[in-house]
Amino acid sequence: MQGVKLHGGIALIEVTDPMLLTEIESDPALRRFLGERLSDRCVAVQPQAVTEVVRRLQGMGHLPRVVE
Repeated sequence: MQGVKLHGGIALIEVTDPMLLTEIESDPALRRFLGERLSDRCVAVQPQAVTEVVRRLQGMGHLPRVVE
């Protein structure tokens, strides 16, 4: 299968507004935990950093919903 990616064991940030993702990616405290941008509304996150990322997002005034 060409052009198909399978990602296992990752966490994602998914937003409704692409500008919000740009804001998140520009935050130095979050940037180190972010991986590849998968779309204009989705970016990969290091799985071991989910708790820290949630805390930082809350500190920025966002209310992240964690889905397992």
